[in-house]
Amino acid sequence: MDWAENYIMKMDMHPGPMLVFGIFLLFGVLGGIIANRISWLPTISSFMALGFIIGPHGLSLVTQDMLAESSVLTTIAMGLILYKLGNALHPKEMLRSRSLQWMSLAENLFSFLLVFALIAALGFGTAHAWVVAAISISSSPAVLVHVAGEMRAKGPVTDRTKSLIALNNLISYILFSLALPFAMGRYGTINVVSAVMYTAYRFIGAVTVGTLVAWVSVRLARMLKPNDEHYRFSIVIGSIALVLGICNMLGISALLAPLVLGIATRWFETSRHNLSRVTMGEGGDLFFIILFVFAGAKINIGLVAKMGLLPVMLVFARLVGKSAGVYGASRLMKADMRQAGPISLLLMPMASLAIGLVLTASQLLPEMARGITAIILSMVAILETLGPIAAKEAFLIAGEADQDKED
Repeated sequence: MDWAENYIMKMDMHPGPMLVFGIFLLFGVLGGIIANRISWLPTISSFMALGFIIGPHGLSLVTQDMLAESSVLTTIAMGLILYKLGNALHPKEMLRSRSLQWMSLAENLFSFLLVFALIAALGFGTAHAWVVAAISISSSPAVLVHVAGEMRAKGPVTDRTKSLIALNNLISYILFSLALPFAMGRYGTINVVSAVMYTAYRFIGAVTVGTLVAWVSVRLARMLKPNDEHYRFSIVIGSIALVLGICNMLGISALLAPLVLGIATRWFETSRHNLSRVTMGEGGDLFFIILFVFAGAKINIGLVAKMGLLPVMLVFARLVGKSAGVYGASRLMKADMRQAGPISLLLMPMASLAIGLVLTASQLLPEMARGITAIILSMVAILETLGPIAAKEAFLIAGEADQDKED
């Protein structure tokens, strides 16, 4: 039996990303089946619930180490979602829309100021308050895109909210980046001049890479003949993978670059071979399942309970700020006030970019990150639990959901 013993000894019993990939997909599909049996339950909420059950804070079928090793799966999923979100923001249309500009400015400014003031009032330093407030203004593109697709929602509220989320993710990243040099200088990880140069490198590098890959992908799409249209999907996936690979290789932001890729693709393309209109089809569910089962597995209810009322207060301040901004800008620009409520609800979820920025802070500012990680992750846990339900209700209030789909 020596051969059997040798064979067993050579076997790699270490669970890798492929095992996690399979577990996430199958349990995610189970969550989707359950959600389809419960009319009020969004599939995202079911994905996350199943993720929590199998995660390290549930049954531990997937451990913390397995999650860490499989983060590449969520990086790809998030890259695709940020790309599609960037497609929703055409720079020329944004510059022409005064109401969009005012609404974006107001909802970001009010939510930033309220969260900043609350954090500062509770005794945190200016740098901590700035970073938490900057991260807090971001909204979850994945929740919006998935729930809108699930409910076949189309209309001005859906389109306006996609643009607002693209902008608040971009602004959140910029405000976070502005704080980095001062925080890195204060906590002694690097001198201020070097910190400014490093931050600029990450930002400019992401914009440059996203723009160049977009230009190449659009030029490639223009070479397609009518019977080559099916290659558009491969171009989109290839361009996202290329951007993420370059970001990883050069140490630049993998959060900003896919968003820039989506915006630049929309800017460069013509009506023919339109890459921004490529749909994911049935395969698109795969990316959302992975992302939200992973998010559910990361939820630590014990951490939320340990934080007490602080994350609840911050969630309330953020929601008040965004709602006040949307309603105030709508009234100022004499826009349809009936859209303000649904838009405010759709801006509620916060997840992907927030988690990404927390991880960035943990790498660059480990001492400071210890003070903000628990706060942000607790907020994400609350908002990702309530957000999908709020989003589903928002589409119904706006009257943009396909009612036949819901029946």
